Amino acid sequence: MCNGESSRTAAGGCIAILHSPATSTGTSLSRELSIRIVGNNAGVTTAAIDGFDDGNGQVIIHRDGDLRSGVMTDQSILHRIMIPKALEPGAGFSLQTKLDLGVGGDGIIGRKVSLLDGHVVLAEGIVGWN
Repeated sequence: MCNGESSRTAAGGCIAILHSPATSTGTSLSRELSIRIVGNNAGVTTAAIDGFDDGNGQVIIHRDGDLRSGVMTDQSILHRIMIPKALEPGAGFSLQTKLDLGVGGDGIIGRKVSLLDGHVVLAEGIVGWN
């Protein structure tokens, strides 16, 4: 929390807490999902997805931060992250592209994130500081 009253220790990197999309027409999550993204000094970016056990999906980081927008086009996608099929629940995996964990420009802070299974949006959220 920003007011300094949280007992939670900062873990570093970025996090997005994901919920069923506002435009959902029946698909509802029974649990909270989160995506944690961390960079290191060697230029490697890693991601971990908590609460998603399928291991057969993708994460889309959009160019904007508007959760009301239900339309996804190639122009609206900033990054596409394929989730490894043999991923253990909660395990991290290295991304092929280094992500900018900052604000503005190519930074991902404040951007909309979608978790997809095929072409179905399972959950959405906004990337923030962790």
